[in-house]
Amino acid sequence: MKILLIILCALLISDCALANSNSSSDYSASIECLAEPPAPQYGGGLVANPDFDSGLDDWDVFGGSKIMLRKNMLQGNFYMVAYNRSLPTDGFSHIFYLQKDYLYTFSAWFQINEGSEIVSAFIRAPNGENTIVGSVIAKSGCWSMLKGGFTSTHEMKVHLFFTCSNTTVELWIDSVSLKQFTKGQWQFQQHQSINQIRKRQIKIEVRNEQGEKLQGATINLTQTRPHFPIGCGSTAAIIDNRAYQEYFASRFTAATPDNEMKWYFTEGVRGRENYTAMDAMAAFFKKNRIAIRGHNILWDSLNGSPQWIKDLRPNELVEAAVARIASVVSRYSGDVVAWDVVNENLHNSYFEDILGENASAVFYHMVRAMDLETPLFLNDYNTLEYPNDMKAIPSKYVEKIREIQRFIGNENMAIHIGLQGHFILTPNVSHMRAALDILGATNMPIWLTELDTKKGPRQSVELEDVMREAFAHPSVEGIMVWGGWKATACNETCLNLGGGDELPRGCAQMCLTDNNFKNSEAGDVVDKLMQEWRSVEVVGITDKEGFFWDKVFLGEYSLTISHPSLPNSLHKTFNVTKANAPFLLSVAL
Repeated sequence: MKILLIILCALLISDCALANSNSSSDYSASIECLAEPPAPQYGGGLVANPDFDSGLDDWDVFGGSKIMLRKNMLQGNFYMVAYNRSLPTDGFSHIFYLQKDYLYTFSAWFQINEGSEIVSAFIRAPNGENTIVGSVIAKSGCWSMLKGGFTSTHEMKVHLFFTCSNTTVELWIDSVSLKQFTKGQWQFQQHQSINQIRKRQIKIEVRNEQGEKLQGATINLTQTRPHFPIGCGSTAAIIDNRAYQEYFASRFTAATPDNEMKWYFTEGVRGRENYTAMDAMAAFFKKNRIAIRGHNILWDSLNGSPQWIKDLRPNELVEAAVARIASVVSRYSGDVVAWDVVNENLHNSYFEDILGENASAVFYHMVRAMDLETPLFLNDYNTLEYPNDMKAIPSKYVEKIREIQRFIGNENMAIHIGLQGHFILTPNVSHMRAALDILGATNMPIWLTELDTKKGPRQSVELEDVMREAFAHPSVEGIMVWGGWKATACNETCLNLGGGDELPRGCAQMCLTDNNFKNSEAGDVVDKLMQEWRSVEVVGITDKEGFFWDKVFLGEYSLTISHPSLPNSLHKTFNVTKANAPFLLSVAL
C-alpha cells in the first residue's frame, strides 16, 4: 500500500511540475502599427536568432526570392528583408521540429515597403501539406504584429514560411517567436486564468449586536445567478411548450432568437410588420430574467434581408432601412442586452454597394442615437473557426471597427465584438486564443454569439474545448450556444445521424436535447461546464476574528448565517462583482 501511495504521489508531483514549468501563456497582443517592434514574446521560444542580432543565421531563402539583413538607423534594430519575389510564397523560412499533440503559439512583426497587404504565416509538412498559422495586415512605415497558432498532429520537421500575394513588395520581419505547450500546460493555464478572472476573494465579517467579533458562526453561501452569461439560441417553439420552457429557464441566463427578430421575419411584406412571435418570446425571457440579444437589426446581405428590398431605389432603400431601425429598436430598447446592428458586414456589403462605403457606420450612429445604453455589436463568422478566410482575420475585424469609429459622431463609440463560432472544422484552440488576444487588444468586450461544433462522434469533445478556451480568456464576456431545440430539427433521425458533411434539410448542426428534453452529449457538456463554473454551495465557520474567507465565482449569492448564541438565522443576498480587491461584507447579528 505504501509503495502505491509513493508512486501516486510521485506521479502527481511530476504532473504538477510539468503543468507549472513554463506554462504561462502570454495573452498580450498589439493592434497598433509601431515605429519599432517590441522584443519577441517568450524571448523567441523555439526560434533561433529571433531578432536577427546574429545576422541571418538559422534562416533560409524560401522559393525564388533573395534575403538580406537591414538595420533601422533610428532605432538600431536588425530585421530581415525578402526581395525580388516572383511568387506569393517567395520569402524566408525557419526549420522546426514539432512534437505530436503539442500546441504552438506564434508571433512576429511585419512591415512592407509600400502600401498595405495581408501577410500570412504557414508551416509546410514533409508531405508538402501547408497549414496556416495566422495573418495580419502589414503596412509600410511601421510594424504590425501577426499572432497565430496551431496544433501538431505528428512529430515532424517543418518549414515555417510566409506569403504575400503582392509580389512587387518587399517583405520585412522581426521579433519572431514560436512557443510550444503540452496539453497539460495549456489546460493548467486555462485553470489559472479562470481562477484569476472569473473569481474573487470574499471576506465575510460577522459581529453581534454589541459589535463584538463572533467566532464559530456558520456560513452557508449559495450562488443564485452567475455573473458570466451562458445562453442559447431559441426559436418560437419555446412560446407554447412548457417542458422546453422549464428546460431552458433552469439553465440559461441569456437567449438569442434564431430568426424571430430578423427583418425578413418581422416584415416579409413591405409595410406589414408582425412582431407577435418575438413579443411572446421576449415576454417569456423577461419573466425568467433571461437576457435577450437583439439579433439582428440589419443584415449586410440580400439573402439575409426581406427580398422586397432588392427592387428598391437607393433613396427608397435608405427610407426602408431607417424605418426598420426605428421600428425594432424602439420596440425592444431596454429589453435587450446587445444589438447586432449590421450582421456579417465583414463578409458582405449589400448596403455599402448601394448606399456608399459609410452605410454601416451611419446605421450604427442611428442605433446609438435611439438607444444610448445597449452595447452595439459587430457579429461575423470564421475569425475563430477558419483562419484561411482572409475576409475575417483579426486585422480585418479591427479595421472594420475603426472604419465605423472614423465616421463623424462615432469617434468614441464602443463596438463590441461578436464572434459566431460555427466550428465545422476541428477547432484550433491555439489559433483561437491568438485571435482572441488580438481582438482583446481593442479593449472591447467579446462574446461567442452562435457557438456550435460539427455533428459527429467528436462534437461534444470539441464543444467543450472551445467553451473552456473562451471562458478562460480575459476578454470574453459571454457565450451563446447555437443549439436551441426545435422538434423538426432535433428529432430522433437528426440526432442519430453520423458525422457527414451534409445534414438533411431541417436537421440542426447541434441539438442539446431530444424531443423528450433528455440531454444529448453536447447538452451534457454544457450542463457540466455551467455547474463547474459556479460556486454552488459554500459552507464554513468564522474564525476567532469573526471572519470567513473564500474565493468564489462572480455572481449573485444567497447567504445564511447562524450561531448557537442566537435564536434565528440571518438571510441576506448580495452580488460579487469583478474587482481586484477582496469583496468585504460586514454583517451584524
